[in-house]
Amino acid sequence: MEQKIAFPVLELSGTPREIGRQHGRLAREQLDVSMRCYRSMFEDYSHITWAAARRYARTFLEPIGDYDPEILEEIRGVAEGSGYDLEDILALNVRSEIVLQSGQLSQGCTALALTPPVTRGGETWLAQNWDWKVGQRQAYVLLHIRQRHKPDLFLFTEAGIVGKLGFNSAGVGVCLNALGSDQRVEGPTVPLHIVLRGILNSATLSDAIQNVGRVHTACCANFLTASGEGQAISIEAGPGDFDVLYAEEGWIAHTNHFVAPRWQTVHDTGKMAFPDTFLRYGRVRQLLRAAVDRGPAGFPEIQDILRDHMGYPDAICRHEDPSEPPEKRMGTVFSIAMNLTRRELYLTAGNPCQTPYLRCGM
Repeated sequence: MEQKIAFPVLELSGTPREIGRQHGRLAREQLDVSMRCYRSMFEDYSHITWAAARRYARTFLEPIGDYDPEILEEIRGVAEGSGYDLEDILALNVRSEIVLQSGQLSQGCTALALTPPVTRGGETWLAQNWDWKVGQRQAYVLLHIRQRHKPDLFLFTEAGIVGKLGFNSAGVGVCLNALGSDQRVEGPTVPLHIVLRGILNSATLSDAIQNVGRVHTACCANFLTASGEGQAISIEAGPGDFDVLYAEEGWIAHTNHFVAPRWQTVHDTGKMAFPDTFLRYGRVRQLLRAAVDRGPAGFPEIQDILRDHMGYPDAICRHEDPSEPPEKRMGTVFSIAMNLTRRELYLTAGNPCQTPYLRCGM
């Protein structure tokens, strides 16, 4: 590591249960922050108590186990290592299903990918600004997980949650955009953070597509996924189905509304929950196209895009809006850029316009 990462970096290894126990024990301080945040958010946005959230989360036990029993084992280990009940840790891992489906949030994230031949050195980049409650900066940890039968991971996540953004030793990486629809499907569903972990456990992009498509995701999401081999895709998971967009021109971007043709008739609630999604989508595409037209692009161009303030405060680099009630304010919690060719990750501990990117690599 060339510089000290501004978030705790935890080295985890062993069986899934052992990995979870280490996670829970070593990240207990950050896990406490997550618990306080989501107890409040569930009340503020979804109007449900923590007890009700725990009951709802427990309904996902069997679907998670069916999807991947090792992921469920890891969740059990987090509970054991942290001293929290299993239902508490499950509630964290289904926090999107509890909060996002309420339709009360008005913020979102901007993600992008660049692939050869439009990149400098023929490298593949995957990047995102993560917009959420800024107080959650104190809850994030970078997990370097050495798995026995699956790829090793660099997973950047809120403590207690076993899937989020990152990449693996096979060069597969993933970012996330929240999407919304009030249409529901019958039968078992799997939380989106569990599907994120399924993507990160994938050895290839085709495996990643399969690990999204083989289940119904419990709430809508776009998984911007790329490989160090030089390909990038958006996997849009909607009500009862999914679709895939390919980076045909060497770049792709996504915000918080459905883009794929399959969803032309879906009731897209993200259009109102995230009203600036169209502006950020147009702006990031405009900036990407201009960067590519100037010549091979790379990390400097990505940084400039993620620091963009067009539409401030609801910009690609988002800042809290003082006109909003304090409990409703959102901002860019961190910015992440992944060089999947070199297996390197760059992070900011805050808005990228104000804080430097620090590097960590496998």
